Amino acid sequence: MGKARHRHKRARRSAVGAAALGLAATVGGVAATQPAAITGSLVDLTALIVVGSSTHPDGSGNENFFGGKFNQAPYNPTGQPGPDLVGVNFWAWTTGIDAALQAHSGEDNAVLSSGWGAANSSLVLSRMDRNSDPALPKTLFILDNNVSRPDGGFGTRYPLFALIGVNPFPSPTDTAAKNVVDIAYQYNYNSNAPADLLNIVAHVNALVAYLYVYRDQDQIDLPVDVDGNPTVTCGGANTCAVLANGAAALPCDDARCEVPEGDRVVAYVTRRGNTTYVTYTVEELPLARLIRDVVPFGGVIADVSEPILKLVVESAYYGGNPIPSDPSQYRPARLMPSPGEIATTVSKVPGAIHEVLEALSADMVGSDPAPVETIKAAVTDEPSGDEIGPGEATSSPRRQADPRHDGSDDDSVHGSHDFEDVDEADDTAADDDQHEVASGNEQPEADFAYGQPEVSSGNDKPRNPTGESGDEPAAQPTRDTSDADRDSDD
Repeated sequence: MGKARHRHKRARRSAVGAAALGLAATVGGVAATQPAAITGSLVDLTALIVVGSSTHPDGSGNENFFGGKFNQAPYNPTGQPGPDLVGVNFWAWTTGIDAALQAHSGEDNAVLSSGWGAANSSLVLSRMDRNSDPALPKTLFILDNNVSRPDGGFGTRYPLFALIGVNPFPSPTDTAAKNVVDIAYQYNYNSNAPADLLNIVAHVNALVAYLYVYRDQDQIDLPVDVDGNPTVTCGGANTCAVLANGAAALPCDDARCEVPEGDRVVAYVTRRGNTTYVTYTVEELPLARLIRDVVPFGGVIADVSEPILKLVVESAYYGGNPIPSDPSQYRPARLMPSPGEIATTVSKVPGAIHEVLEALSADMVGSDPAPVETIKAAVTDEPSGDEIGPGEATSSPRRQADPRHDGSDDDSVHGSHDFEDVDEADDTAADDDQHEVASGNEQPEADFAYGQPEVSSGNDKPRNPTGESGDEPAAQPTRDTSDADRDSDD
């Protein structure tokens, strides 16, 4: 009995060993012929998941947003299309995003989305956080031009858009995610929509802002690292202002601070929970920029109209300022500003009018130098052949007929001589004309002299070739004599 049990255990050990040997051989054979089948499951767990938007459903090319900051290790080490770069079509909605994350769970992943796609990603983020999904702590969410931004996203600002499928719930601020980056653009309809429903000018401006920024994010410098942490610090302030001149970030509590003269704020960076809010500014009101780019004489019109347009547009935002003091605070739409905000806007009208007058004055002063230079050139320049008066008609033909004149002296004359030079040139030209007439070289008068009989009195003396007779003064130009003869013939 004991011997039988011993033989049974030994047989079982032999069978297990054989099975293990067979499995090892199978795995070894697969690894030798298809190494990607083994290593791929280890590498492909990390991914950059690019989510499409309503206007760009497949999301292709969006991996290059922000200079390709997230299109590198640890998410997509090669930076090229491959198994670590996963596209999720917009029409796959939240199901497609969740499926992509679950397929790459366990390693570092990044979800890069924009616009309406960012609203879908925000909905997935909320659901994963609520369900304590194990994939969430290793996932970074980048919500560009976020339609679900708590203060400004048009999905959260106008909840009625939920009727067409827009996520009306604000993006969560403090979650179990690795990090969240929420990005907005000043005045943009997607992420910085006006609060006042009745301010049509502000809504038009927001649509124009959206068009100017559309898919232009490749060149934008995002002030966060590859893990989504801010790269700027400003002491204990809750908001940092990134300056255009590249100086150190300015402490700017609640995005309200004085900016050094000659500089401007490019972006405001605010940290709330594990979410970094980045709000980019613009140099010019989008509506004024459109006028400048499209309307004839748009530069002047934009300069003069922008102060008033800006005042009207910004009155449509809470506090009369499109830059939120706390971007994590939910603020829905309203019909119109409060009485206090209206009073504040009215108090700013004189300042706006002053800016209009300054702009108008600057445009007028800027246009003066051109007419002055034109008048000066007209006074000092030597007249061309086309501008010579009737009494100087022989000057232009003489120059054209003279083969020695190649026009090389024109450039040296125009704009360089003074009035004395003009007088000398005129005297010389007059002497030359008189000499030509006296010598019989003027073609029209020579034709007349040789073609008609000359009437002479007995007192006339023969003329020598130089036009002089004896010791008397030189004869008058034949132009006068021939004219007189022509009159007598007539």
